Amino acid sequence: MKMLIAVDFSPVGREAAFNGYRYAQQLGADVTFLHIVPAMATPLEGYNMHFYITPEARSTEEKVKAAAAKEINTLADEIKEKYGALPDGHKCGVSVNVADNPGSEIIRVADSDGYSIIVIGNKGYTTLERMILGSTALKVVNQAKCSVLLYRHQ
Repeated sequence: MKMLIAVDFSPVGREAAFNGYRYAQQLGADVTFLHIVPAMATPLEGYNMHFYITPEARSTEEKVKAAAAKEINTLADEIKEKYGALPDGHKCGVSVNVADNPGSEIIRVADSDGYSIIVIGNKGYTTLERMILGSTALKVVNQAKCSVLLYRHQ
């Protein structure tokens, strides 16, 4: 079994990561912590501006990706320190991807790498916020081909 844990570094996202890892231990699953860095052209969605993105902007995107990689590795270390290693023979990895749409990228990774379950935190958006902002968790729950565990903050 392979478990993909989507991490956005919010308090609920961190809780989801800790709890997802604990579930993976109990289930005997391999774990990958995944963070999605928004692509620099994301605010220009619907208009192909990729050719306008300067080398400096791409450099900034790489710096953000490097900072996110450092943060997700630190989080994974904290989680392993708290709960210990996965059962023998099971792996724990991290991945940081850049994408225009985090929900679509989580689904793409889960599909292409054969994950059995996705763990993602729910931030508790109101109906109005969901209509205006959209919801990564909602998209993943509705469109993923594998099971999704939606973590709710208690």
